[in-house]
Parts: sequence; structure tokens; C-alpha cells
Amino acid sequence: MENQEKDILQRRLDTLQKVSSFILYITNLHQLLELIMEESKEILQAEASSLLLYDRKQKVLFFEVARGEKGDKLKRIKLKLGQGIAGVCARDRRIVNVQDVRKESHFYALADKKSKFQTRNILAIPLVWKRKLLGVLEVLNKRHGDSFNEADEQLLQIVATQAAMAIENAYLYRENLRKAHFSGVGQAMLSLSHDIKNILNGLMGGLTLVDEAFKSGTTDNLKTGWEIVRRNVQRISDLILDMLNFSTRKKPLYQKVNLPGFLEATARLYHDFLREKNCSISVEADQSLQEVFFDYQGMERVLINLINNAREAIPENTGKIILSSRRIPERNRFEISVRDNGCGIPPENLKKIFEVFFTTKGHKGTGLGLAVVKKIVSEHKGQIRIESVVGQGTTFYITLPVSPGDGTQVS
Repeated sequence: MENQEKDILQRRLDTLQKVSSFILYITNLHQLLELIMEESKEILQAEASSLLLYDRKQKVLFFEVARGEKGDKLKRIKLKLGQGIAGVCARDRRIVNVQDVRKESHFYALADKKSKFQTRNILAIPLVWKRKLLGVLEVLNKRHGDSFNEADEQLLQIVATQAAMAIENAYLYRENLRKAHFSGVGQAMLSLSHDIKNILNGLMGGLTLVDEAFKSGTTDNLKTGWEIVRRNVQRISDLILDMLNFSTRKKPLYQKVNLPGFLEATARLYHDFLREKNCSISVEADQSLQEVFFDYQGMERVLINLINNAREAIPENTGKIILSSRRIPERNRFEISVRDNGCGIPPENLKKIFEVFFTTKGHKGTGLGLAVVKKIVSEHKGQIRIESVVGQGTTFYITLPVSPGDGTQVS
């Protein structure tokens, strides 16, 4: 039993290593889909695979990539939600494991007829990212006459999670590139692919250490490798959220927020990490200012980006980050500040700091973080300013209305 569990764990690690490369191909959707299908087939030891994308306007699934001489005929097939095994999988948003398609009433035989492929069994999984249906991934005919089992379902879930994230980013990349073409920053957008590759290289390095630790039966490299993986997964997550925030116009969803509690909750996200470096994060909230109104997720993204910047600027062992708030009664506004004792920002960079794709972090930065901060603050009808002294530290000041005050709906 112990050896079986080790084999399953090893297959999961191998799968995670393989599918991590999906993010490299977001600049070419067709190539990305080809890779997802090929890796799915090999990982699940299947004879074939298929990937259907979901058209939200027409509410149908369709084959974007179809191989072989009958491929064009397959690409003309469109399935409604609930039609065929893929349609059921998409409609119910659940894994569908059919061990014998001859006994399955939902099996769509027309696809076999047009492709001249004989399906015996199917394992299908919905591709969902942020509750958004993107399509369905299927693997067909387990090799050696077997059928797909629960372990296969778990492996396909790993594949589907990474595939959905990559496909959503491919859509986002394509849309941003289209917009960038008209705004003159097309080449800058292309640089994002390099940032993603840098993140992926770090991720693969961490996975290699974890894999080596597992194979050797020791934990020497396990902690180091896992920390590298965790850090780079967080970098991918931050990049995706920044791209989403930057690429879309969003009207804030105003909520009643307890401001001191909000600052404390945000600071807690960093307590343990900073403590490991003998640094600290603290809150100095104006307790006379309790209830304010803003978009919670939006302002959380603002503070996370500012704290991440401060975290990289402060020195080890003596670094400090302070979140504070104060009321500005004469203007019916309030202020949130993020202060650090880091390296500071040179005067020549202060005017460029909020420009899209401007970064002083080299390969560690994308140049999106502060642009997203300014965008979200502006959407809240607020202002942001910065004070910085080289060698002493930096403070960002965010000024916002206490409440929308214009009839804006508050949840």
C-alpha cells in the first residue's frame, strides 16, 4: 500500500511538472490547446484527447483544434449544454467518467462517425477559471483495454486547473495585445511573456528540488523547493490579477467596511513571511474612523501591491512596514498610507512610477502593479501620492471618499 501511495504521489508531481509549461504558450492559443491535448493524452495514458471551447454568446461547445484528415468535419460540430458527454460535463460542471460509451445515452456518436474513431470510454472534465466556463477537456480510450479510474480523475483535475488558467490568460493576452496595438504599447505587452517565463523557470526549479527530495527519501531539499514553488505560484497569481484589473474597466462594488479590521486583516497576510526575515508589519489605525465604503477586493489588491513593493525594498532584520489610516474631516475623506524604511525611490523615477510597464525591479517586476493601484484608486474617485527619500524609505498616501455620495449602490 505504501508503494502504491508513493507511485500515485510521484505521478501527481510528474503531472504538475509537465502542465506547468502551459503558461509559456499563452501568446499562441492554438499551440496552447495542442499542447494541452497532447500532454493530457500522455499523462492519462489515453489513445486520444479532445478539447472543446465554450462560446458564451452562442452557448455552445466547439472544437477549436481537431487533428487528422477528418479534422475539418469535427470543427463544424457544435454541442449545446447537456448535449453529448461533453455537454453534460459542461452543464453540470463536474467530471464525467464513462467506462463504456455503448451503455451511455448521452454519448454523441456523430463525432466518432465523422472522425472515423471508435470510442470505448471517456473521461471528461470542465475547464473552469474563476467560476467561468471555458470549455471541456476529454481523454478517450484508456490504453491496454482498461478504463479510467479515480486516480486518473485526480490527475486530470491537475491538468484541467493549469489548462483553464493558461487558456484564460491566453484570452486575456490576446485582448490586451489588441488594445495595446491601438495604444502604442504592443511591444511592452510582449515583454509579459518574458516575465512569465522567468516565473516558470523559478517554479520548475522548485519542483525539481521537491522531486529530488521525494526520490531520495530525504527532506533536505523539500522545504527549500516547496518555498520556491509557493513563491512563484504567488507571483503567477499576482500577475494574473494585475492583468485582469488593468485590462478591464470596472465600476467599484461599494461595501461597508470596518477600516481598522480591514487593515489588520491585510497585514496578517504578511506577518509570518516578514517574521522569517526578522522584519515586521504593523497597523496604526485611527480608531475614530470605523466605517467607510469601498470595493473590498479592489482596495485589498491596492494594499497587497503596495505591501509587496515595500517588502522588496526593506532591509532584512530591520525592515518595517506600517499601515495607517486617518480621517480628513474637512473634506469628508479619509487616508490610508503604506510606509516603509526601505531603499527609497530616486527622484528621476518618481514621475514614472505609475506608468504602465515601468519597473526598477529588473526580471522581478512586470511594471503593472503600481499602474493597477492608480487605476483602482481612480475608479474610486480617489487620489494617490508618494513621498520617498533614497536610503530612508517610501510612503504611499491614498485618499478616498468616506462614502460614494452620488447614489452609487452599496451592497
